[in-house]
Formats: sequence, structure tokens, C-alpha cells
Amino acid sequence: MTKEELALEVVYRLKKEYPDVGCTLDYDQAWKLLVSVRLAAQCTDARVNVVVQDLYEKYPDVSALADADVEDIERIVRPCGLGKSKARDISACMKILRDAYGGRVPDDFNALLKLPGVGRKSANLIMGDVFGEPAIVTDTHCIRLVNRIGLVDGIKEPKKVEMALWKLIPPKEGSDFCHRLVFHGRDVCTARTKPRCGKCCLQDICPQNGV
Repeated sequence: MTKEELALEVVYRLKKEYPDVGCTLDYDQAWKLLVSVRLAAQCTDARVNVVVQDLYEKYPDVSALADADVEDIERIVRPCGLGKSKARDISACMKILRDAYGGRVPDDFNALLKLPGVGRKSANLIMGDVFGEPAIVTDTHCIRLVNRIGLVDGIKEPKKVEMALWKLIPPKEGSDFCHRLVFHGRDVCTARTKPRCGKCCLQDICPQNGV
């Protein structure tokens, strides 16, 4: 089986196993996803979903958050870790959205990359989930699983993994494929415990690299 054939089979099986997927960060507006994905660095999505409730209650829109004292943002988001740098990036990002984009999140990948605290992973998440564009989100689950499954060979750098997957995964499947890897990585192909290969829908086609 070639890598291309393997990729299509993995996409098919994960879609069957996890038919309804979406981002595990809670949001109802694009700018909130932008904030949450910054807070999610080295923090669980579950904790971010709790912390942002207080943030949005006090600062309910882009302008309010742009006007907020960075120190107050830091106080609220501190439970997510790296509070000082995250608060600084969020404040600067909201100011740019307010002043340059009329409070809206730009729908251009390169424009997103220019926002403070936004890297390729975050920009891809926004493009895929908010704007429905092709996207490959190389988070830790994605990188671990595609190496184990054999879609990439010992590549750990997020951008290199992303570029390799663009060649294998149909563009329209990319965003949901990455979401499915998150669910599969938490439920079956785990990192902190021995992977549950016996209950994996990919067991017969996965080389189980590094397991």
C-alpha cells in the first residue's frame, strides 16, 4: 500500500469511526476562537473553555478586549499558563482586529499569520473551522499519530508534517481529518498510556511506529 493509498484508507476509516467532529474549543464568534487557540498553547482545551467564560463576561467583544488592561487579561487567563505572553498577544491581536479589520477576523491565511501569537497551526484552524477552507492543523495529536500510522516518517516539525500531509490528504478532508486525529489520539492512540491498539479501527493497516 502506497502512502497515498494508506492516507485515503485512514481518512475513510476515521470518518466512519468519528462521523461528527468539530473543534474542541468552545466559540460562537471567530475572534473568540482566535483568543482560545492562543490560550490553548501548553494548556488543555477543557481548561481554556472554562477560563474564557470569565474573560468574555467581562470583555464581550473585540473592542472591549482591545481596550482592556493587559494586566487584567493576564489575571484572568493565568490558569492557562504563560499568562503574561498570552495576555500581551491577545491584547495586541484585538487592537489590530479593531483598528485594521473593523473588529472582524481576516479570512486570509497570510494576514492571520501576521497577527500576534498566531502561527500556522492557529491560522489553519481558523481557515478550516471558521471559513470552511482547506486546512491541515498539525497539533501534537496529529504529529504523533501520522508518524505512528506511517503517513510521515519520523517528522516532528509541525510545518514539515503539514507540508507532507497536504500531498496526501484530499483538501476538503483536511480540517475534519485533523479533528478526528484529536479524538482518536485521546480515546485510542494515546500518548501518556499504552495505545489501545486492540480497539483501533486502523489496527490492520497501522505499522504502530514507536509503540
